[in-house]
Parts: sequence; structure tokens; C-alpha cells
Amino acid sequence: PRPRCAVCTMRACPVESSTLTRAAPSGVSRRGRITGARVPRGRAGSAPASSAVDVPGVDSWKNDRLTFGGHGVDRVRAPANAPPIVILGGFGNNSKDYVAPFGNADVSLAASLENRGFDVQVVALERKEWAKILRAVFSFGFYTGKGTTEPGYTWYLEAVEDAVEKALKARPDASQVDIVAHSAGGWLARAYIGGALNEVEYAKPFRYLAREPQRREPFPEAPYANYAKKVRHLVTLGAPHRVAPGANDATRGALAWVDERWPGAAFKDQGVSYTCVAGKTVRGRAGKEFQKKLAGYSHNSYVQVCGEGDMVVGDAVVPCEYATLDGAENILLEGVFHSMSKVGTYDEDSRECWYGSDEVVDAWLQRLAA
Repeated sequence: PRPRCAVCTMRACPVESSTLTRAAPSGVSRRGRITGARVPRGRAGSAPASSAVDVPGVDSWKNDRLTFGGHGVDRVRAPANAPPIVILGGFGNNSKDYVAPFGNADVSLAASLENRGFDVQVVALERKEWAKILRAVFSFGFYTGKGTTEPGYTWYLEAVEDAVEKALKARPDASQVDIVAHSAGGWLARAYIGGALNEVEYAKPFRYLAREPQRREPFPEAPYANYAKKVRHLVTLGAPHRVAPGANDATRGALAWVDERWPGAAFKDQGVSYTCVAGKTVRGRAGKEFQKKLAGYSHNSYVQVCGEGDMVVGDAVVPCEYATLDGAENILLEGVFHSMSKVGTYDEDSRECWYGSDEVVDAWLQRLAA
């Protein structure tokens, strides 16, 4: 069998021409910036590069998980005239998860950012709205695995546009926003920046029933809005940015379409900066003895994304390598979980560190303060 990657332990690393930066643990004198081992990626379908640097922390595995030990970064303060931040929620989440999770506003991601001086707008979401993705069952692409963001995710992209406009209206001095996108919000943010809303034929009768609801090429006659101009920086937190061939794509092709249409840091040359944050936290394990354990749950989650889960490492939901993008700055955080909720739930506090925990955010937020 192929050797496993030094970072995620997958037998085939999917990302090419990129680097991963491991955040420095607490107690290490690396103040004011995140540094760490830079790990070359292997080409998909090939063995990982032999020059990969071993990532410290592997000796601290206990029960197939790592514990967050800090990051050695000073508390971030928003610079003068910092753009407003728009938070995009993940699949199944609602706005309250980022404003007042479990009824406690003091521990929210929004509060952590506001306490550091940033203006924050959260995309308005209700949990029940995620049922709108079922609109896609009326489209041909849903059954062929060639779906796009229309019609299943157009409502989400419209909500993002509303939040961006509200953030800019509240800050007349600002012409751009920074987007912080959690989980599925990450790949949907890429669709928003790319202009997926430009390709929705709103005037088309019965558009949900269209055989091809979106084209692979732009509408040449359409008056395009340049959504990329509205975004200065995109930060994704545990976002599944691609699905491995043969894996079960729950988006029925929408995610693959976005990644094909706007691959990697697609708008980097137009001034959009990209930062992707991944969690190295739980090692997936196969076998009956792990079925009711965190390692077993993580195994099943990783299989959904990358087609393998045994000994694969990620944030308990998304494998490390699939939370990164070519051309982005990719940051690896040890011991950081995917969500504020206990795995498999939305309404039970995990009581673990996640990407939006107050003690974690500075590890990636300093990118927005530069």
C-alpha cells in the first residue's frame, strides 16, 4: 500500500502546489505570527512527497484525538478602518449558533470578533431553511450527480448577498467585506465570490424543473455583478472544498461544480486573499469497537468526504487535506473541533475548542488584521 501523508495520514493527498502551516503551540516564542512546518502536498493519486516534514504533536495522541494547547499568537485588535466581517454559517446551522450558541452570547464567534474591535454581520439563517436544498430534487443534475448551486443553494447565496449589503450599508466608509465562512459556508462563499447568482435565470418559468438549471459557461448577454470586488479576504473554517472521486457527494455535484468552475484561490489575482483553516484533532478508526466512539463517528464523516476514514485525521467532520485550497494560505490547528456543537447534534454544547472559540480565533484572525 502507499505510504500515508505526514499530516492527514491519507494514502493519497489531493491537493497540489500548496503548503500547510501548523500553528505554533502555546509556550513557544513565536509571538505575533503563525509559523510552523510547511508540508509539501502529493499529487492526487500519488504517494505523498518524501520531503514532507513530520508535524510535532503525534506523540500526544490520546484515545485517537489531540487536545488544543494554544497557538502562541497575541490577541488581535482590529486596525483602523478594518472592513466589516460577514460570517457564513455551515450546513444545518442557524444564525444563533454564531451570535448566541446555546443561549449564551458571551461565548459566540460574533462576540469574540466584536470584542476585538471588528464590525460583524452574520448571514441570516434558520435551521429549517436548509430544507430548501430539496428544491434540487426537481433538477436533472440531482440524479446524475452533475448538479450546481441552482436551485438547491441559491437561497443561501441570496442571503449572503443580503448580509454583505447590510454590512456595507452600516459602514459607508467601507467598500469591501471580509468573509469568515464555516463548514459548507466555505465552498458556498467561493460560489458567491465567483458570481453563481449571475447565472440564475430568475425569469425562466419552472426554473426548478430545468434540465440544466445553470450553464457551465457564463451568459454572454447577462449584466454581470462583480461579487469578487466586494470581498477583500475569505477565511474558511473546516470547509469541505472538494469531494473525492467515488465518495458520496451529498451536494449531488454542486460542490464539484464550484471547485471546477472556480478552482483554488480563483480570484487571488483580482485582489481576494484566501486563508483556509483545518483542524488536526481526531483520527478516524474503523471497526465495531469504535462505532460508538468519537473516532468511529469521525471515520464515517471522513468517508463521506474523501472515500476513506480509517486513520485519516481531521476536525471530526472534514479531513485536513480537504479543508485546504491551492493558492491559499492553509493553516493547521491541532486539537480544534469542527463545530461548537457536540458531534452529531446542533443543540448540545461540545464543551470543546472549535474554530470560533475565543481562545482559538486569534490563530486565523490576525490575517484580517494585517
